[in-house]
Amino acid sequence: ENRYLVQRGLERLRSTDRLGLQSLYETAEIDAANLSEEHIGFALAPRLNAIGRLGDANPVVEFLLTTDPTFARVTAAQLDGLNAERKHLCDRVFQSALALIAENTRWLDLPALVIAHPDWHPGVVGIVASRLVELFARPVVLLVAPPEQPMRGSARSIAGVNLIRAIEDQSDLLLAFGGHPMAAGLSLTPDNLPAFREGLARSVDAQLAGRPLEPELPIEVYQPITSARLERIEEYAPLAPFGQGN
Repeated sequence: ENRYLVQRGLERLRSTDRLGLQSLYETAEIDAANLSEEHIGFALAPRLNAIGRLGDANPVVEFLLTTDPTFARVTAAQLDGLNAERKHLCDRVFQSALALIAENTRWLDLPALVIAHPDWHPGVVGIVASRLVELFARPVVLLVAPPEQPMRGSARSIAGVNLIRAIEDQSDLLLAFGGHPMAAGLSLTPDNLPAFREGLARSVDAQLAGRPLEPELPIEVYQPITSARLERIEEYAPLAPFGQGN
């Protein structure tokens, strides 16, 4: 039913009379008539999402309801700028995490990566954790560790590893946690970090049950290269919207 709702929603979005969305289309250089789920996932949603990651998301409500064209254009430009800042922060945290892994290569002997840093922005660690999962094919926990304060962060998992269950196994070490099998948030004191890293590794290892940590590429259908024609791609178009599960 979600796919049907997206189909109907895309129809509405292509002809929206909301000035905020129209301004966002213009800023993101989107042709409304050809709006697709890809535009939502990679252009619209990141801009709307960035303000909540870097500040207060409440102004987006006013932006989506506004009838003031000047306010719509100014806010759309602000959202675009925040999204650019979010990308920059993600790149900085990503490179910093890679540098820490290079300095502590023994972490790669574990089936889960747990990395902490005092200066990371808490609004982007979840995004970066997802990038590291793709790179290292294992669950990743990134924690922001300000001096003399509890660590807080986000975790992302791989297929076949119930991350929230693995984190729950370490509940005696945590101040708080929550999430679902593929993503979670948590907090703990710095003193408990080594024990948490080791305990999480044991729990993930038990779930893997000897399965190697390798990137997976599910292939639904094999087709000869001669079938890769523009006409074939156009035949697939009515099956949209595409995404997880389709």
